[in-house]
Amino acid sequence: MHSVLVALGERIRELREVRHWSQEEFADRCGLHRTAIGLLERAERIPRLDTLLTLSKGFGITVSDLLRDVEKRSQLSLRKARDRD
Repeated sequence: MHSVLVALGERIRELREVRHWSQEEFADRCGLHRTAIGLLERAERIPRLDTLLTLSKGFGITVSDLLRDVEKRSQLSLRKARDRD
């Protein structure tokens, strides 16, 4: 589960940075607190479904676009971790 959260956090950060938004700017667009965005990006919080919807609306994309490649990223990071061991 943790690798999925890390992958999702990376995806959120990537989408935010491509738009040149700070965490605070993105949080304002979503109606969330900046610390909530930071917690999600660092995989320190498990987002609820309504939070995923809020994030996707903040980006102007669908939830499925938000989650695009999260599973692949997660599997890739697990493989890399196993290869290091």
